[in-house]
Amino acid sequence: MKTSAVNLEVMKEFGVAGFEAARSLGELNLRTWEKLVEKQTETFGLFVDAGIEMVKATTEVKEAKELVNAEMAVAKQFGENLVVKGREALQVTNDARDDYRSWAEQGVEIFTKQVNKSVKAA
Repeated sequence: MKTSAVNLEVMKEFGVAGFEAARSLGELNLRTWEKLVEKQTETFGLFVDAGIEMVKATTEVKEAKELVNAEMAVAKQFGENLVVKGREALQVTNDARDDYRSWAEQGVEIFTKQVNKSVKAA
């Protein structure tokens, strides 16, 4: 039978392990959030840049055909850049998925070790 000191030590170890897991999850959440906000900001920048180019084209071009061609070029470039940013955001989410999976697997491993250690102490 375990003594009170052993029981308290086991409880302490579970508490510390739980706190560390929560802390690392918080850090993972923050890193993921920062990366996603960065991609969102970059994507918003694409909209702004395309808008500026459209305004520039409408003020500089004299003929309607040239204006249409300039608008089509801006739209094409914007679409291509948007696809690139979408792929980058998808990569961020894939990386986050892998990080969360790794975090969960590590948590299960630590918990299993703690339980085994606790059972052996009994």
